[in-house]
Amino acid sequence: MRAVNGMIRLWFGPHADAYVRHIPANAVTILALCFGMTGLIFADQDRIAAAIGCVLIAALLDACDGRVARATNSASRFGAELDSLSDVVCFGAVPAFILYRWGLSAYGAIGWLACLSLAAAAALRLARFNVAVADQSRPSWMSHFFTGIPAPGGAYLALLPVYAANSGALSQAQAVVLALFAVPVVSGLMVSTWPSFSAKAISRKAMRLLFVPSLLAAIFVAFGLFTTPWLTLTLCGALYLWTLPISKWRFDLHAGRDSAR
Repeated sequence: MRAVNGMIRLWFGPHADAYVRHIPANAVTILALCFGMTGLIFADQDRIAAAIGCVLIAALLDACDGRVARATNSASRFGAELDSLSDVVCFGAVPAFILYRWGLSAYGAIGWLACLSLAAAAALRLARFNVAVADQSRPSWMSHFFTGIPAPGGAYLALLPVYAANSGALSQAQAVVLALFAVPVVSGLMVSTWPSFSAKAISRKAMRLLFVPSLLAAIFVAFGLFTTPWLTLTLCGALYLWTLPISKWRFDLHAGRDSAR
């Protein structure tokens, strides 16, 4: 153990303890990036299911790295930038390439432009997030909302036509046409000011106030992913779409109450 500590101090210098504390959270982020890059390989081989699986695992890891950072008291600007760079790849470039290989290539340049809109929107959204200055005076309820759809959510919705085609809800031809129009719309929502629920804030509140129903819902979704994955992914995507007008209504309701005071 002393030898290991000595090597760590040799590599990182006098601030070795601080650097080492950041390793777990950053390792989770890098692992998410690795899954995203692996998804590119699967998509290039037209193994679309495996590629989407990599994106979903990357999304799960993306939800965990912040929690790991808070648990180890290692949240940092470096980690936030690393997370954003990983998100651009995992939820921008990779889903765009999957969609192109899956079916949008049939529309040539138009299909490619639709895919590019997703990658560009992910980059623009994350750049806006990185440069945004936190307003310390804003009400606490605003932490329950994102400005626009988050990158993982945008990637999930952009891939919804693929889920629908594989579940049998739509034919391949119908799903490709839907994707051609839906992907630019999702891209626009990612860079818009449309308020969407923060999954992290909602999950914390649900686990605190509705622990048993939340646990049962998680078990139900996990069972669905194991038995009928494509149908489950399609239904979850439809449910997420359904929350968007509700989140706008809730946001406007809170904002109206504030302005009335």
